Amino acid sequence: MRQSMPLRLRDLLSSRRRAWLLALLLATLTLCAVVSLLATSGWFISATATAGLISLGAYWFDYFRPAALIRLAAITRTAGRYAERLTSHYATLGLLKDLRVDFFQRLAQRRSAADRLSSRAQHRLVADIDQLNQFPLGFILPWISVSLLMLLLLAFYALLDAQLLYASLPGLLLAWWVLPWIDGRFSSRLARQQSEQGETRRAALMQRLHLRVALVLWGHWSAQQASWQQLDQRYQQGQQQQWRRTSRLVLWQHWALGATLLAQLWVGLSLLETGALSLPWLVAALLALLAFFELLAPLAASALALGLSQAARDRLNQLVEQPLWPVARSPLPQRLRLQGVSARHPGSQVGPDQVDLLLEAGQTLLITGPSGQGKSTLLAVLAGDLAPSAGQYWINDQPARPLGTHLGYLPQDFHLFNLTLAENLRLGCAEATEADLWRVLEVVDLKAWAAAQPRQLNTALGEQGLAVSGGQARRIALARLLLRPRAVLLLDEPFAGLDQATAQRVFKRLRQAQPQAMLVLVTHDVLPLTVDQHLHMGAA
Repeated sequence: MRQSMPLRLRDLLSSRRRAWLLALLLATLTLCAVVSLLATSGWFISATATAGLISLGAYWFDYFRPAALIRLAAITRTAGRYAERLTSHYATLGLLKDLRVDFFQRLAQRRSAADRLSSRAQHRLVADIDQLNQFPLGFILPWISVSLLMLLLLAFYALLDAQLLYASLPGLLLAWWVLPWIDGRFSSRLARQQSEQGETRRAALMQRLHLRVALVLWGHWSAQQASWQQLDQRYQQGQQQQWRRTSRLVLWQHWALGATLLAQLWVGLSLLETGALSLPWLVAALLALLAFFELLAPLAASALALGLSQAARDRLNQLVEQPLWPVARSPLPQRLRLQGVSARHPGSQVGPDQVDLLLEAGQTLLITGPSGQGKSTLLAVLAGDLAPSAGQYWINDQPARPLGTHLGYLPQDFHLFNLTLAENLRLGCAEATEADLWRVLEVVDLKAWAAAQPRQLNTALGEQGLAVSGGQARRIALARLLLRPRAVLLLDEPFAGLDQATAQRVFKRLRQAQPQAMLVLVTHDVLPLTVDQHLHMGAA
């Protein structure tokens, strides 16, 4: 492999070239044995029957040499198939080894040891390299071996009689070359599209599984699950479409070979009448064509193998030509601005209308109003979960983008798992120490309660947090958010179920714990909190 140039499919054959040539030779020899076995057996049975009808035929007919040829063809077919599989697997494994070493060397030359390979890039290095063996195994070897056998078969017909050759040539060419070439122009493109859909489907699944806990906590797991199922359905539809095309091609090839068989019978009967061809040789010609039915099957899947290999090649070349790990990270949000923003959830008739606000780092926004006035909808816009139907949303004076780990979002429908208090908290930060857990529990005014429990941090919360009160459950979910520093905290009814004194205490500690965060609080009750801005939604 060449370190400085993009990978080309024909370069794959330069790896383990002798092994590939031996595999090709063995594959061709095995196919010849398959055809020869059926053709020779047909000739031998027909010749034996014919000799038995002729007076004294049993005395001059040679039984031994045809029987020996049949045994030789059978042994060659079995041994050749086994040897071809061993050789082709040896060449394939060697090719995969060479490819992996080559691509890892290319990446090592371009990246420092401190860089981390993304999961998507790792998948390319493993799955896409594995996919490249489809080119020599599923495309090159079948086409060359079947083409060589095709020439031998045509030569056999030419030796028997030129008329038999002319009768066989159109159908054989149609089944061997024309139909696969026509279908391959569409199937190869469909295979590449299917490969890209498969990569998108796999990446989407891994991302959702990786973020499963967060999606459940935020109440988005069902929506994300439905989104992935749509991707999976499109991928399955693409596979079914490809299988249908392959099945249709096999059917068309069999029709072409069936027409060829009829043409051979028509010409062969006339040759029998004139004595230009004997019955055993006509039977051998027909059975050789019947053996060719099975041998054409790999050609139907060759376009799929080519398309998959091309897609894998393009992704691997892109991998070594473009940066894998972005150095720049999204900037820390310092300013949120809404200008004339209106938004509605699908099917909803209410929501924020023409909202204008400017929130700076370290400021607190309190959003109040009766239930059903769009307070949670506005939070969804700020979180990036819902696009405004009108107006502009800016972050740092730029069009808003997902905030990622800068955002801490506590929706109304949060989730606690049937785990201990410590395990539920560490869902927010797996590496959090016990000191970190006690710190955030103190912020939400639950430290004394947890310390008074017999098992303290190992206290079981029950399914959906049924072992604790609603206010405690909500504060545990809030504590989980606070284990990591956040630039933006969006809290929907964080003080529900708390008296005013406790709510004020939690709010004060929250502001002290993350003084630089932009804090947005939503509540339908007006609490005596000291905030920078107050937005009331609904009737005054």
